[in-house]
This record gives sequence, structure tokens and C-alpha cells, in this order.
Amino acid sequence: MSDEQELDDGLAAFDQLGREMAETNRLLRAVRSDQAARNQQEHTLSDEMKTALKQATGASQKALQAAQTEMRSSLLWTGLTAFLLVLVAFGGGYFFGHRAGWDTGHADGYQKARNQEAAASWANTPAGQRAYGLDQLGSLDMLALCKGEGWTMERQKGRTVCFPKLDAKGNLSGWYIP
Repeated sequence: MSDEQELDDGLAAFDQLGREMAETNRLLRAVRSDQAARNQQEHTLSDEMKTALKQATGASQKALQAAQTEMRSSLLWTGLTAFLLVLVAFGGGYFFGHRAGWDTGHADGYQKARNQEAAASWANTPAGQRAYGLDQLGSLDMLALCKGEGWTMERQKGRTVCFPKLDAKGNLSGWYIP
């Protein structure tokens, strides 16, 4: 082989190598371009997902806040309604009880005052003072019930009479009268 032939073969091989390298470079650029396009798509998709996630999160937070506000409002109205019902019940009870008590109180108070006035008048009489003395000695209840050693009750003329009697030894017992 001649030098020229070798040179032509070398140039042809070099030319072939250049074409192959050009093709490899073109394929690499295409792969890089596809990869860049995929990266851009993924980035865009990622941004869109982030935006959608933010919107969904914001919407759910707004819905939660609205539900909490509605619940607070509902509880407030329920509490106020219950308070008003209790207030009306107590007010009605007070009014009707007060009116009934007022009417009854006037009648009872007048009767008690009248009874106390009569009792005070009788207590200042000699009989009232004797009754007070018997009560202080503890004998008034015994006399009223006709109880005590040597005392007996009998029916005379349609009425019960309490009188002393002699015991078996002939002793007469009774109450001390002031």
C-alpha cells in the first residue's frame, strides 16, 4: 500500500470517526434535551402539585375554621338560651312564689300578731302568771295530761275531770302551784 492510499484510508477512517462522533454528539444533545425537557416537566409538575397542595391545605383550613366558628356560635347560642330559660324560670318562680307568700304572709302575720296580742294580754292576768309559774316548775304538762302519782281522771256530767286522791298510805300528792 502506498502512502497515498494509507493517507486516504486514514482520512476515510478519520472522516468515519468524525461522522460517528458527530452522530454521538447529536444523540447526546437529543438525550440531554429530552432529559432537560423531562426535568422541566417534573419541575413544572412539582410546582403544580405544590400549588394544588397549598390550595387544598388552605381550603381545608378555611373549612375547619368555619366549622369551629359555627360550633362556637352554636354553643354560645345554646348557652345563652339555657341561661335565659333558667333566668325566666327563677324569675317566674320568684314572682309567683313572692305573690303567694305576700298574700299568705299578710294573713298569717296579722293572725299571729293578733294571737300574740291576746296571749300577751292573758299572760299579764293572775291566771296567766300562775300558768307561767306551773310551766317553770315543769308541772303544767303533767296537770294538762292529769298525770302524776295520786291524781285521777273521771267523767262527770259529760266532762273529764282531773282531781287528787289519796294514795294507799293516805298521802295526797299533786303539783306545786306558784
